[in-house]
Amino acid sequence: MKSSPFLARIRIFPIKGLDPVEVQSARIVPSGSLEHDREFALHDEEGNVISGKREKRVHRIRSEVDFETQVFRFKYEGKVYEFTFEETKAIEDFFSEVFGYRVFLKRSEEGFPDDRKAHGPTLVSTATLREIANWFGLEEENVRRRFRANLEINGVPAFWEDFLVGEDFPKKFYVGEVLLSGEGISKRCPVPTRDPFTGEELKGFVKTFVEKRKETLPDWSPKSRFEDTFYRLCVNTNVLEGGILRVGDELRVL
Repeated sequence: MKSSPFLARIRIFPIKGLDPVEVQSARIVPSGSLEHDREFALHDEEGNVISGKREKRVHRIRSEVDFETQVFRFKYEGKVYEFTFEETKAIEDFFSEVFGYRVFLKRSEEGFPDDRKAHGPTLVSTATLREIANWFGLEEENVRRRFRANLEINGVPAFWEDFLVGEDFPKKFYVGEVLLSGEGISKRCPVPTRDPFTGEELKGFVKTFVEKRKETLPDWSPKSRFEDTFYRLCVNTNVLEGGILRVGDELRVL
């Protein structure tokens, strides 16, 4: 399989469940996550994280986070709301009103990763997103936002990223100066079934996805990773050697 993989996009999600920020470079923090990725998270009174997995109204909120000025901007139902990072109570009141129950904002420089065992950046290829967009007649960016990967690889065919995961062991690979291990192929939650801007569910999404994923599974994909379900996409990683990731970095499999 000939390929010339390189890092085409880096996206961080400053507030877990809300909008991404595209950057040209990102530092790996000691916990193994990208700096500022999922640094903030909303919680309910029981301490449960609030995200699109369990709260559809999340999809209707647009967010911007400026770490230089330490300002949040949210847009909801045509109105814009702006808060500084220090205005925690006002932010919590805003989300509490939107969701209809008490919400709390928490912050951790280590982030609030989706996968506690493989908390490095998630990875997908541009060709994969384009292929899935064709399956459903969606815009590429719409699919990109549904699956919410941190790193996007170009210069490879669709589903090439499956190659970064072994049948029963992690594979090691460099992206620029950062050494990663491909720990698994993520089992997806309900979030990709919904429009990332409205929350409207695309009926039959999982059934069609599973059928197409099975039908198009490449020879290089680790078959054992799909024994329970074909509703899997994006590689989960751990960071073995940190550093800075930069758009344009070459990906080299060891």
